[in-house]
Amino acid sequence: MLGRRSEIARLQSDFYRDQFRRMVRWLLVSVVIMLLLTAAIIYSILVQPARSYYANTTEGRIMLMPPEVSP
Repeated sequence: MLGRRSEIARLQSDFYRDQFRRMVRWLLVSVVIMLLLTAAIIYSILVQPARSYYANTTEGRIMLMPPEVSP
């Protein structure tokens, strides 16, 4: 009877150990995905193309306006 209990305890500990390892693996994958998404957001914010502004003349021509120079 004692052998059966130790077998059950060993099977339970193996089960919980495997489940813990699987959960840690999924958490690591999700952290890596979050870091990649954060890096992508920061990159897209920092590397924005310069805005282009256009104006119409009275004759209807469209002209590119020079960029604004900040002091």
